[in-house]
Amino acid sequence: MSALRSLQARLALCLAGVMLIAAGIAGTVSYRTAFHEVNELQDDQLRQMSALAKRRHLATPYGLQDLDNQVVDVGARIMVQVLHQGAWGDVEGAELPLPLAADLPDGLQTLEVQGQQRRLFLRTLPGGERVAVSQSTAVRDEVAHNAGKTTIVPIAALIPVLALAMIALIRHMLAPVLRLAQELDRRGDDQLAPLDDSDVPSEVLPFTAAINRLLHRVELALAQQRRFVADAAHELRTPLTAISLQAELLAGLNLGEQARPRLQSLQRGILRARHLVAQLLLLARLQGREDAHRDAVAVGLVCQSVLEDLLPLADHKQIVLTANVDMACNVRSDAMDLSAVLRNLIDNAIRYTQPGGQVGIDIAYHGAALHIRVSDNGPGVPEHERELVLSPFYRGAAATGSGSGLGLAIVHNIVQRMAGTVALNASGPGAGGLTVRIALPIPSTESPALPTPDVLHFQ
Repeated sequence: MSALRSLQARLALCLAGVMLIAAGIAGTVSYRTAFHEVNELQDDQLRQMSALAKRRHLATPYGLQDLDNQVVDVGARIMVQVLHQGAWGDVEGAELPLPLAADLPDGLQTLEVQGQQRRLFLRTLPGGERVAVSQSTAVRDEVAHNAGKTTIVPIAALIPVLALAMIALIRHMLAPVLRLAQELDRRGDDQLAPLDDSDVPSEVLPFTAAINRLLHRVELALAQQRRFVADAAHELRTPLTAISLQAELLAGLNLGEQARPRLQSLQRGILRARHLVAQLLLLARLQGREDAHRDAVAVGLVCQSVLEDLLPLADHKQIVLTANVDMACNVRSDAMDLSAVLRNLIDNAIRYTQPGGQVGIDIAYHGAALHIRVSDNGPGVPEHERELVLSPFYRGAAATGSGSGLGLAIVHNIVQRMAGTVALNASGPGAGGLTVRIALPIPSTESPALPTPDVLHFQ
């Protein structure tokens, strides 16, 4: 999914942008305020030093009467000068005094002296002497700049913390939507119950309500379709039975050579129709019921019963049936469902395998699952059709048997209800033949025993 299509990403980007703008404004205001306040404090410092000079309390190496030029605060580069007898004092060998005009007014002012900007406070003392306290504006600005930076650092340090908190908060607020999506993704095709929207944000409620209405409409449509299929299959059973009886009566009559092949073709068609109706009824029963109560079913006994029923069909086509079944295998299932799975798999393999072919059945535990494998050497199913043949009424392009296109769909439906998987592969290295593998999970409390169980060999 593109980041720009993600609501979470877009919300995070928008909030991050707003946060950065707000932090920038706050940092600028804080910096300028601190810069101004520090300059004000430094102005007050100049005033206080001039007041101390007025009271003769200024701590210098000389008394005030000897105070011509002094650098009082070396770190801050604060300079004090005294006007003595109409001229600013001078100290031999020093950079002082600054060439200040004798007629400068009292108070704060900014002057350019010797190419350097200085902040100056001038005060006239009661005795007529004048004291000038000055400081380089570059030094003042550096002090103010450092103070301003200290106000920005906490704001800058908070930005990543706020960003992480914002991302965590967004994920927490959108978690119900993600849980809703995961619940929908875990549902099977027949799970159409309404979504639980009790913890969904109110902004998403219209969306979940629309999904629930859609699920309800789909459930009604599927129920109507299942009823139609079941009713149609039931209605077809009676006339098909009657036609089948009439065909059997005709087979007992002395028919001509031309009528006999046509009657046999009719009987094969009736058999296919009856098989289709039976499959439709089974599919409707599976789709229209709740999950059946599942008990431990002996897979080997069910498989043995199915093989005995289908043996005449295999003998008729001279197909060799081989089975290797672990008789100790049990699985939580409805016995009729498991029988339907095995019957449809083996019946499909027999129907689509050419006369004289082979069909193999293997059932055994592998790890924490029961594996059922049915393979044949028939025409097989192309790789691009293997998912499609699990849908109802889909028959591959190469299908030539008398199947209805429902067998694998029924198997898939039942296996899904049992939380298992169905996989279709070619039986051999080429494209020929088909192997259907089914894996059914086994609860940990029902794991297979270590001793080697009895094995059913059927051939």
